[in-house]
Amino acid sequence: MRRALVTLLAVGLVSLSAGCGLLGTDRPGPVVESSPGASASPTSPGGSPPPGEVVSVDRDWHGARVRFDVRPVEADGELAVLRYAFGATAADPSDPPSFSTVVLNLGGLGSAGTDGRGVRLVDTGAGLVHPVAYAPGGSPAAAIEWVEDGALTGTAVAVFAAPGSDAVDVLLPGFGAVTVPVVPAGDGFQDAVDQVGGVGEAETKKLRAFTRAYDAGSATSAEDDDVTVTLASDVLFDSDQHVLSRQARGVVDRAATSIREQADDGDVHVVGHTDDVDTDAYNQTLSERRAESVAQRLRARLGDGFVVTEEGRGEDEPVAEGTSPAARATNRRVEIEFQGHLVVEAGQGTDVPDADVPTAENGAVTIATSGGEYTVAVESMVRRPGAIVGTLVAERTEGSTIDVAWFLPSYLEQIGDRRFGVLGDLAGPHNLSLLGAQERVLPFDYVEEERSGGFVLRRLLGDEEIKPLDQGGSTTITVVWPDTGQDAVTVDAPDRFRITDVPVTTSPTGD
Repeated sequence: MRRALVTLLAVGLVSLSAGCGLLGTDRPGPVVESSPGASASPTSPGGSPPPGEVVSVDRDWHGARVRFDVRPVEADGELAVLRYAFGATAADPSDPPSFSTVVLNLGGLGSAGTDGRGVRLVDTGAGLVHPVAYAPGGSPAAAIEWVEDGALTGTAVAVFAAPGSDAVDVLLPGFGAVTVPVVPAGDGFQDAVDQVGGVGEAETKKLRAFTRAYDAGSATSAEDDDVTVTLASDVLFDSDQHVLSRQARGVVDRAATSIREQADDGDVHVVGHTDDVDTDAYNQTLSERRAESVAQRLRARLGDGFVVTEEGRGEDEPVAEGTSPAARATNRRVEIEFQGHLVVEAGQGTDVPDADVPTAENGAVTIATSGGEYTVAVESMVRRPGAIVGTLVAERTEGSTIDVAWFLPSYLEQIGDRRFGVLGDLAGPHNLSLLGAQERVLPFDYVEEERSGGFVLRRLLGDEEIKPLDQGGSTTITVVWPDTGQDAVTVDAPDRFRITDVPVTTSPTGD
């Protein structure tokens, strides 16, 4: 039977079902190659793209071998068009693959009908990510055309805001990341834009880097040139007090050292925040006094080259929703703001915590959960400008019960103030870390939506939902971290596993 279908991604995408997996640890890794000319797959929607270098990726998928041929991104200065072809060949000719076998996940966190737009263009050197644009009607500006006739072949087109660099990384959720050049728009460019229904809004988002000290006393975030060091008030002060303890003075002193390393100028601003317990007036005064205590200590440690100012904002700017003890503890904080850049101290420092979890040196680990047993290995760590792109492979070797948070047992407990939503908090790799000398380096994220009350919903740069696996099922997980500067990294999944001494390679396109 021959079928052809063009599907707008907002309504037609297929989600990854439990038990469908990707590359297992005992299977060969992906084949990434560059080749000139057109793919053997059908003509792309929106007309034929100009000839150019094609970057191909092959992966095993649910009893089939799936190939992606990704073309250069075409840009006209305002918009960019991404086109790629895909094909799947079954290992068993009597059981040909269907479209539901190939999960393209262009529509969100892996669920059909969501509007999160999973495929993204990433310019790590500029610190930017380009999500799929919106068509005027509000659906993602992307489309798929596929043909099922014994073998499955198809093409896809998606429109983005135009990158400003000569090359970008393309994140294909569930299948990894590839680097492609950015070229001038060809003759079929406008046809491709028309194919997806035109463009109503094309956004570019700033990437945020995030680290947290091993003692959890401080966290640092950097978005563009804005750096914020957040100190937990419960570490700095006793309840309802504003005088720094001896331990708190050490925390502030370490923050001063970080500011000297990272600041581009001498202006530092300290902001105190409280939770919503007690009256507005009381909390405002308490936040001012706490900000003043931290600012005074910073002035003494930073010296004459810095101008430190302070203010209190009371309970007006919570970063955690709700009134639970955990939410209120998160909202009690002192933030130190300055212009600069994130610096991660490379090497293995003495502060790196011991891990009472399965550990391997650049190899596979076996982990056990309440629902089964899994193996996890690092397939690659590739250095890109300002970033490390990591790909892990995992397989369920025992058990068949549903094991939702098998990969990272976060259960809505994210490291730091990062707010990814319930699905991401529960089933994503958001806590997967690289270990620096003094702090845990978390994956890049960016703002997806700003809500009323000051709350911000964020998206992870990488795969965002790790699905439950049946026995024998496997999956590939891609995550992008800030570059730690290390030649070999330690990958740490809190309370699950640790893989040490993983070499970092350089992308063939250079950095």
